[in-house]
Amino acid sequence: MGWIDWTLAIATIIVGIILTIVVMMQSSKDQKSAITGNNTFYGSNKSKTLDGILSKYTVVLAIIFCVLCFATTFSIIK
Repeated sequence: MGWIDWTLAIATIIVGIILTIVVMMQSSKDQKSAITGNNTFYGSNKSKTLDGILSKYTVVLAIIFCVLCFATTFSIIK
């Protein structure tokens, strides 16, 4: 394995750890009905709250993690 393989593997591990921490920081989602849960102040401003920001980070980190996994696999196979 060359230095690129090691760099990709270490980056994958670091992103995986950060992704785990971000997911663990999110609060659990309650089951809300469409009538009572959607018309609240919290529901309309969810993207500005900590949970909304963490949800966006989760999606971005998950995409980066998947790309790094594929890149690491192809780098090692090559």
